[in-house]
Amino acid sequence: ELLDFLVPLWAGAVLGLGAPAIGWLVAAELVVSVLVRPLAAHLADTRPRSRVAAVGAFAFGLSCLIYAGANTPAIAFVAAVVGGAAGPLFWISLRAIAAEYLADDSGSFAGLMSAEALGSWVFWGPAMVLLGAFGYSAVFIGLAVAAVAAGARLMLTPQEPLIVRAEVPGGMGGHARRLAPLMTLGGFATAAEAGVGLALLLQLQGAGLEVWQIALVYLPGGIALTILPRLLHGVVQRWGRKPAYLAASLATAVSTAALALSPPVILVAALWIVVSASLALLYPLQKTLVTEASGRRVARGMSLQANADTIGAAVGVVVVGAIVDDGRWIPAFLACAVIMLGGAALVPWVIDRTGQERRAA
Repeated sequence: ELLDFLVPLWAGAVLGLGAPAIGWLVAAELVVSVLVRPLAAHLADTRPRSRVAAVGAFAFGLSCLIYAGANTPAIAFVAAVVGGAAGPLFWISLRAIAAEYLADDSGSFAGLMSAEALGSWVFWGPAMVLLGAFGYSAVFIGLAVAAVAAGARLMLTPQEPLIVRAEVPGGMGGHARRLAPLMTLGGFATAAEAGVGLALLLQLQGAGLEVWQIALVYLPGGIALTILPRLLHGVVQRWGRKPAYLAASLATAVSTAALALSPPVILVAALWIVVSASLALLYPLQKTLVTEASGRRVARGMSLQANADTIGAAVGVVVVGAIVDDGRWIPAFLACAVIMLGGAALVPWVIDRTGQERRAA
């Protein structure tokens, strides 16, 4: 997860890439993920999920090693391609495993998100120490070790028996049509979130902050993502899915618009906490909705939704990269806020269309 934070900074500081090129580097990984996800979903629905996830973890390790040795943009793009293939194999399988527990624990995706965030910000400290002492390559090597360790741990888990999972009515096409409203909503959210994340990174870097200082700005948001998902799942149960999703979307839009004012760094950190808290509600709820609409083909549902999210994120980073190339921060942040508001406007229709509004999960 630290790669999402480090790679844009590394590309600018070490390779000397400008904002548009950084946007394309990030987008390259996302596009490869879109292409690989159908295969990853098929494997996760037809093969032991822990083993598919392990292959993804090992591929993540390889990607990190390539980043560590990269000294040209071409090699950086190779690392991005490998990482783009690794992501679906690991995350689709892992989230499909979490979906298996949803009937007994309606907050299983919230718990998974907390674990993801915990792993990310706990590693920030050692990563910043390595970065200061030995540079970016040492951090990438450390992340490669962590990825390989995760893959080894997955290989040591008992292998699940193969299960023949019933097809969704209408096959792939029917499944995609059923998820189309959720996919549209997710695309809006990830376009805004990826765009504002890149704009904020580049703005802080342009203001002269060191990498460890930028990490400190993001750290409170990472802690919020660790603590809040389970608590906010309770809010969803009390308020209902539609009001909770709307409230989180509007909070993200308002916070993003406020970032356009270039507030002091401490206020930037506070606004990022609000954005992170909103995501702590939105993303687990989104995955729960997808799971419920996917029947036994949960991995394929996750793949379809993740592809929509990835396409949205790719559009977001490329558009923001083009806007901020001349230092135009205000239009970039406002564009992301408008995108998020557009997604918020779709929430009532999407929840009603999928028939998934309820107070208790």
